[in-house]
Amino acid sequence: MMNKAKNIFRSLFIIGGILLSSSLSAKKKTEVAKRPNVIIINVDDVGYGDPSCYGGTLFQTPNIDRLAREGVKFTDGYVSAPVCSPSRHGLLTGTYQQRFGIQWNHDTWNMKHREGERVVPVKHKHIDQAFADAGYVTAMAGKINMEDFPKTTFNQQFSVTSSGSHYFPDEKGKYAGVDGAPKPKGGWTMTQWGPEREGEEYLTDRCGRQCIEFMDEHKETPFFFYLAFNAPHTPLHAKKVDKPRVAHIQSEAAKLYAAMVLAIDDNVGRILDYLDKSKLRENTIVVFLSDNGPANPVHLSIPKWWPKDSPYHVLGQRGPLSGFKGNFWEAGIRIPYIISWPSQLESGVEYQKPVSTLDIYPTMCAAADVKLPENTTLDGVNLMPYLKGNYTEDPHKALFWYANRMGAARMGKWKFLVEDGVHYLFDLENDIAEKNNVMKENPEVMTEIFEAFIDFRNEMPAYRNPFRRPIDIPSPDVLKLPVIDPK
Repeated sequence: MMNKAKNIFRSLFIIGGILLSSSLSAKKKTEVAKRPNVIIINVDDVGYGDPSCYGGTLFQTPNIDRLAREGVKFTDGYVSAPVCSPSRHGLLTGTYQQRFGIQWNHDTWNMKHREGERVVPVKHKHIDQAFADAGYVTAMAGKINMEDFPKTTFNQQFSVTSSGSHYFPDEKGKYAGVDGAPKPKGGWTMTQWGPEREGEEYLTDRCGRQCIEFMDEHKETPFFFYLAFNAPHTPLHAKKVDKPRVAHIQSEAAKLYAAMVLAIDDNVGRILDYLDKSKLRENTIVVFLSDNGPANPVHLSIPKWWPKDSPYHVLGQRGPLSGFKGNFWEAGIRIPYIISWPSQLESGVEYQKPVSTLDIYPTMCAAADVKLPENTTLDGVNLMPYLKGNYTEDPHKALFWYANRMGAARMGKWKFLVEDGVHYLFDLENDIAEKNNVMKENPEVMTEIFEAFIDFRNEMPAYRNPFRRPIDIPSPDVLKLPVIDPK
């Protein structure tokens, strides 16, 4: 009788344990399911003044504007570098890329003198790896521009490019530069209205479609998607069907560029429409960024292929800013920067304090309750308390940039800039165009910001690729061309 009672008790204990375990498992799944989805849209070389919500007038971007209306638009959002690969390292690692010896693009190229050496240490986890460790399914489409290409750290990847590609496929259906397909023997086709063959898919549309298909497949589980459109980076390829939308623009180069941005905007709209239709929008964080400012054809040394009879100009709209991709003036590093999360953040907010793309990593982790990885140095700040009104001070006491003979620092309204040994101090609150050097009038400010910049620079190791210095400079004849905005 005693043994029978013991057996009954043991059975009840086991059943209770199973029920408790199932309950805890179900609770854990429910908690995971409540975590927000994350989509980071990182475009390539879009200017601060390109989206119409940032004052753009050359063309309209209704879907990027819609995203801004549904979230927070940052007026003073910065990248960590004014060129592609260093900027993307900063975003995806959450760290000043200078910590890895990355100052410029060629610091991340394959180098025989450092063969086998990792650019980013294995122990330092990228943002997608942190989300994968937390149970998210992760994926990306588009431009990666980091080591191990065509491999990535994401669970899934689509249409992956390194630094350049064709936007239309060849007669065999391959996109040059995409998923390991080689660059054409004769070089890139630099300008093109396509497709050449009916029914061929434009690469920007392809990446947008792949994002939507991924979301549809994984809509029952939390997902993290990095949509890195390589548009409107050169080569300038656009869809013939969009010609009427840019017919009012005089410059052929600006027409191609504008049509490329319009394709991005169209795909942002398709993604938002899908999220609405699938009832995922409320709990999906959508981030929109550019990797740096608009390109200057003089800076890129591209007179060889610049469209005939098209005046030389900065490809994108800079708004009130000075500079362009490749320098540390405001237009090179200040970007369109939007975060939208309807269930948690107020809509239609304009946030006017300086923030960085370095902040995306800790902010997204905090929003999704994702543990920050060990052995991973993050230089960004969790912006959520600031966006929810809990903090009124600036998220950063200072932001820093430097590469080669150039550098900058931002402290409050003040900006220090050094370029080829010339020092500047700008009051951005009253001089956003950086026209007036007020260094002599503000010696104490200049001393403080300069010393902070030097301390930051001295903290960092040397650049990884000394054999590629100095950066290539265009010919003197090209440098004489004026830097103007597209018309």
